[in-house]
Amino acid sequence: MMNAPEILFTIYVNAIPILILLIPYFFIRKKAIRNLYLRIYVGILVFYLIYWVLPIIYQVKIDPEELESQNDAVGLGYLFSHLGSLVSLFAYYPLVTLPFIFCVAPFLSIFYVWNRLRKAEGPVKFNLTLLTYQLSDSPYKRIREELIKNNWTREKEILKLMIVLLPISLYLLQVILTVTGKESDPLLTGETALGWFIEILFVYLAIFILSIELLYSSQITLKGRYIGEDMRRDTYKSLYTVGAPISILSILLFIVQYTDSIPIMLYFFAYFIMASIIFVLFLNIFEPIALLIFIKILDWWKHKKEKIRKTNYTNFYYGIVFSFLAVLVFLILNMIAFNPIYLIAFEDPDSIIDSGKFLPPVDPTLNYSILFDSMVIFNFFALQLVPLIIIIILLVYTLKYLKSLFLSFTSFLPVIILVSILFGFLQAPALINFAPEEYWITGQTSFFSIFGFNFYTFRTAALDANLTGLLGFLAVPYLFTRYVFNIIIWGLIAFYLKKEFRSIKFPIDESRIESTIFASVGDYITYKDYSEGEIQYLITIKSDIDLKDIEQEREEIKDLLNILEKDTLLEQLKPEDENEKKRLFFTLKYLFFNNLISIWKPEFSFTYERVEKQGLYIIYDDGRGIFNYPFIRETVQDPGLVSGMFSAITSFIKEMTKSTEVLKKIDHGDITILLEYGQRIFGALFIKGIESPEVRGRLKEFVKTFEEKYSEVLKDWSGALIYFKDDAKLVEDIFKEEE
Repeated sequence: MMNAPEILFTIYVNAIPILILLIPYFFIRKKAIRNLYLRIYVGILVFYLIYWVLPIIYQVKIDPEELESQNDAVGLGYLFSHLGSLVSLFAYYPLVTLPFIFCVAPFLSIFYVWNRLRKAEGPVKFNLTLLTYQLSDSPYKRIREELIKNNWTREKEILKLMIVLLPISLYLLQVILTVTGKESDPLLTGETALGWFIEILFVYLAIFILSIELLYSSQITLKGRYIGEDMRRDTYKSLYTVGAPISILSILLFIVQYTDSIPIMLYFFAYFIMASIIFVLFLNIFEPIALLIFIKILDWWKHKKEKIRKTNYTNFYYGIVFSFLAVLVFLILNMIAFNPIYLIAFEDPDSIIDSGKFLPPVDPTLNYSILFDSMVIFNFFALQLVPLIIIIILLVYTLKYLKSLFLSFTSFLPVIILVSILFGFLQAPALINFAPEEYWITGQTSFFSIFGFNFYTFRTAALDANLTGLLGFLAVPYLFTRYVFNIIIWGLIAFYLKKEFRSIKFPIDESRIESTIFASVGDYITYKDYSEGEIQYLITIKSDIDLKDIEQEREEIKDLLNILEKDTLLEQLKPEDENEKKRLFFTLKYLFFNNLISIWKPEFSFTYERVEKQGLYIIYDDGRGIFNYPFIRETVQDPGLVSGMFSAITSFIKEMTKSTEVLKKIDHGDITILLEYGQRIFGALFIKGIESPEVRGRLKEFVKTFEEKYSEVLKDWSGALIYFKDDAKLVEDIFKEEE
């Protein structure tokens, strides 16, 4: 039995690694990085408590193993090696598991869109041209804004949904195990892969939920109707309404049918929640890239004939060359570094692995525990992290030179995959490990003596995780593709990390506008791209340009910079004369390398119908009108009547439907009223025409900007309108269209 000092000492020493990880948080000054680190830390803490500490519920009847040690220094070494293995095991989630979810979900979202197009009136091809979506900010900017904002409303909603679905999933899983004859206690016998498969089950559920979220986040519309918003609302409502009672029934059936397995249910309930928490912690980090993948696929689908025609295959070999270079670098690192270190550090790897199995050897030692933790760290570093870094660096160069996502991935990845499979057959280290997992890592209660006290801890232990039969079949899509998908996600994150996005509107005719989203270019364009004009480059002057930088420039440069004060397409600048065309190329090059201009390349585009804006009204949450702006003088309405009307309508709808949802739109003949809400105000925009994400996005931006500008006034507004008289320019700046 543990005495009081041993209990206190055990709690204190076990907490040391977690406390050490918290220290950097207090020294990070940038808010976005600080909040990111906090998310990582919370993820590690939850992972530690559930993945390692919670398995003690299975070991209450098992005497802790004594780990013999020679001195206290070995015990301290164990604490640091254990901390390293903790971080390494946790890192598999953001590096491998989550990228799989965020890379597969966009393809499932595309399936939902196709199904909606198929059911809509008219041919699929025609309906496809009517799709619009909203993505004007770069992934980096979206990630940074979400981290600074640190709003957890959506994450809480998703986590609640995951918890609702959990009991149904676990009961279904237990039925599968019964059918397959794998119902035994996994943590006592070590013969089943139940723990491993619960993670795979979570992955599939997360993909389904994220695919719905991507439809919602993209604000994708068809003929003015939001596909994602409707689908998300209906899906979540159905799952909450039907899923909650079925979940309760599943729990009752589980308890009745598997009374002896209640500890298993509790553990895997906690394990699933742990995975869900880690998922929502990193949602705002990975979703912008998943959203970009989704919209890039949609854009390719809409313009596939044009994109196939414009694809330049002449540099196709770049992908192949860079992929072989990645293999070569990895082989050299293995020969000169990893293999020698492995042979020196782990003289008898089989014995070390055996020591990590849950049923320990006859005479376990603390040295073996340190070596097993060190092996976990080494394998993560040498077989996961370093290969991924090598691949990502060379993949970014491939994307840079080929200028095509599709061409880059189709030329680069096949070589990596085929060589990795070949090395797998030869039992040699490979850039991608396609071998199924043999072990599921967890913790085992143990103790050793340090500073004269018996210190109880959870040493790293390994369970056999041999997925066979039905479980193996269900796990195949995840196990054999996850490392490929994590290359795609991390490659795109690295490629778009420093890029900025810019949305430009081009009128097509009197009724339609094309919205093109451009991404900044890091390197100056080639003369071939400049002269051929296949790519519609955008040239802009730097926003932070200093007049002192150009006062010594010749007049030709100053005139060109004056022209570029308004966003200009490269084709509009190029002269007809060939010599003048070359002269402009080198002039732009000079400006680019002197950081005076930016060059932007189109990422995707869509067309939408031009709407006729009638009037804008900002209304306080109690129904009082604050501000109004008439876009067309003849259609201006009495602000008092408008605010009173909305107050009456919203109160009536809430009273009659007992709904907590807010009113978003009112259709009345050829007039549509769009509504967007802030904390203390809401905005109403009267329009003629079909609603688009562009128009609603501008309304949302105006409400947000207006409320931020007058946050102090609106906290306890007296009714005075004098504060809001000079906001006509704010309306014009936000709602202006490119002519």
